[in-house]
Amino acid sequence: MKKYLLILLLLLPLTASAARPAKRVSRTELSSIVSEFRHTDGVEVVKLGRLATALVRGAAVHIDDEDGDMREIRQALRGIKGVTVMEYDGASPEIRERVSRRLARVLDKREVLMEVKDDGKKVQIFGVLDEATGLVRDIIFHAPGEGALICMFGSLPMDVVGKIAAQ
Repeated sequence: MKKYLLILLLLLPLTASAARPAKRVSRTELSSIVSEFRHTDGVEVVKLGRLATALVRGAAVHIDDEDGDMREIRQALRGIKGVTVMEYDGASPEIRERVSRRLARVLDKREVLMEVKDDGKKVQIFGVLDEATGLVRDIIFHAPGEGALICMFGSLPMDVVGKIAAQ
């Protein structure tokens, strides 16, 4: 009996670590990569903080809603607190490789929510799913073949993330 109890006590920390939720992608690590390459030829970066994101949400209210999609978009935007887009497709092959390697080091530690193939090129979607609410937090779209990174900080419903991935 003592032997079984000892084995159970030894395995308990392993089961506790397996039950932990997936780790979020570190905003500081991503910001560091974006900052490092933002002034490089062929790399384009757009960052929208809380204020700019709120202004986009406010502008979305005034867009005509002919097919009913804008209401859903406005609701989804409520959870987004910031957006960072980095496009490095126009950079030299060496820079593209460096960016992809750095991003892979950060993103490989995280759980992939979805992987989509578009014309043979993969797009990986990272984030942390809260199963109780159905929200995905800090969504990261990375398309290394396209040289693109899109970070949406905040939360979105999982069905909206699926619709974005389908397009």
